[in-house]
Amino acid sequence: MFTFTNSTQFRHHKLWLVFTFCVVTLAVCLAFMFGNAKESTVISGLDIVGEGSIAFLTLAWMLAALASRPPGKVTSLLTVGLGFFLFSVSLDFLDEFFHYPEEAYWLSMIESYPAAVGMVVMTAALYQWHLEQRALNLQLRRREWDVRDHDAIDPITQLYRAEYWKAQINKLQHSGKSAVIAIIDINNFSKFNQKYGYTEGDRYLHDIAQLVVMNLRQQDLACRYAGDRFAILMPDVSPMQADVILNDIKVSIQHLAFRHSLNANAIYTTARSTQVTLLPNQRLATVLNTMLFELERSHDSAA
Repeated sequence: MFTFTNSTQFRHHKLWLVFTFCVVTLAVCLAFMFGNAKESTVISGLDIVGEGSIAFLTLAWMLAALASRPPGKVTSLLTVGLGFFLFSVSLDFLDEFFHYPEEAYWLSMIESYPAAVGMVVMTAALYQWHLEQRALNLQLRRREWDVRDHDAIDPITQLYRAEYWKAQINKLQHSGKSAVIAIIDINNFSKFNQKYGYTEGDRYLHDIAQLVVMNLRQQDLACRYAGDRFAILMPDVSPMQADVILNDIKVSIQHLAFRHSLNANAIYTTARSTQVTLLPNQRLATVLNTMLFELERSHDSAA
C-alpha cells in the first residue's frame, strides 16, 4: 500500500541523525568541560569564519547525504566518515573560543586523528559509490550489447520487453544451463495511476526500473514483463543468492521517495516477488503460469 509523508529519506536514518547530533554535542561538551574561555581581544574573526564554515559545510554534507540516499553500505560509510571529520573540525572551530591547559593536551591529539580516520572511511565510501555507479552504467550499456533492436525496448522503463527476456531464457535452456527467474510486482500501482494519472505512473515506473537494474549483477537481465511487473533472469546463481538480490531490490523500492510534480509530499510503495529455479528441461510457459498464480494469490492474501 502507498503511504504519504512530508519527510525525506531522513525517516529511514533516525539512528544516523542521532549519531550526527552526538558528534556535535560531544565536541561542544569537551570544549566547555576542559577549556577556558579566551579573552575577546585574542579571538580572530577571520579564523572563526574560516573554520566555522568548514564545520557548517561538513554538517550540511552529512544531512544532504542522509536526505538523498536510501539506507545501505555507501550511506553508512559516508555518514561515519563525515562524522569523524565533523568532530575534528568542530573542535578546531571551538579552539577559537577556548584554550586548554597543559593537562588537557590529549584534546589536541583527538582533534587531529578523527579527521584522518574520517578521510580514510570517506575514501572507502567513495570507492563503493563508484562501484555502485559502474554497476548501473554497465547494466544500462548492456541493453545494447547483444541486440541493437530498439523495437524490443520498452520506451517507458528503457528495459527490454518480456519477449527478449523469454528469448534469453530459451538460449540458456538450449545450452543446458539452469537459472533463477523472478517476477517483481509493484503493490497497488493501479491506485497510483488512478489518483495521479498515467504520465506520473510512467515516470515512477522509470525510477523503479533504474533501482532494479542497479541492484543486479552484470550478467543478470531485467525486463519489463507487463504493466507494473518486472521480469528478472539470474544465471549461475543459487536460490539463496537470488533471495538476497530480490530482497535488496524490494528494500530499495520501499525506500524510493517519489515526488509528484504538483505535490511536495513523498510517495512510497512496496513490492512482492516470486522466483523459480528453471531447469533446462522445464517448459517456460508452465512455470510462468505458476509464478503469476502465486503473485495473484499473494496479492489477494495481502488485501
